[in-house]
Amino acid sequence: MKKILIIDDEREMQKLLELCIQSSSYDIRTLSSAIEAEFYLNKEDIHLILLDIMMPEMTGFEFLKLINELQKEIPVILITAMDDTEAVVKGLELGAYDFITKPFEPRELKARVQSVIKRTEHLFEKDTIISRFGINRNPSQRIFTYNEQVIPFTNKEYQLFSRFFQYPGRVYTRDQLLTLEWEEEEERFNRNVDVHIKHIRDKLVQAGIERPLIETVWGVGYKMPLEELD
Repeated sequence: MKKILIIDDEREMQKLLELCIQSSSYDIRTLSSAIEAEFYLNKEDIHLILLDIMMPEMTGFEFLKLINELQKEIPVILITAMDDTEAVVKGLELGAYDFITKPFEPRELKARVQSVIKRTEHLFEKDTIISRFGINRNPSQRIFTYNEQVIPFTNKEYQLFSRFFQYPGRVYTRDQLLTLEWEEEEERFNRNVDVHIKHIRDKLVQAGIERPLIETVWGVGYKMPLEELD
């Protein structure tokens, strides 16, 4: 059963969101603050969070930063006010996976929830071999293969490429990647990210993979394209 958290300080909105996405496949919990939700982050696997942005005590943005600091990979859909483009962009830069604006169409919300859960279910199958673009990732052996040949990534390159591989379509800023993948503060500089991305791209080309699998999002960071767009 998929565990979903709904975090919104308005009780009526909690009820509406829960009603819209109800399913026998979901274990849904409604919470009134991000501070309450913090308890669940280390307790169990959370398959999806529906997160309001404007809340007292801890905003949705602050909660996204907390998820990053804890190095958790939890899919988040932001609930935003209509035409609040700046908030949407900030949320996506902080790691939100998708967003929906209020007022929303219930069928659209349900479809977005189903889509995100389907696209990220592999995150909760730790030893499952994942395939994209003809590339196989074997988590237990910590290797990627293409045409049955191992792509010779270093440990850091493996970690970086795994992050994009797990979340195709998600944009990572340089700061996010530095926080998530570099433990030593003295190594946390943007050029370090760019150099490792270049090495990964070079090794993918050498392996015979022609399509760019780590795309530059100008002014923001990097992402892996969605396979279904081929």
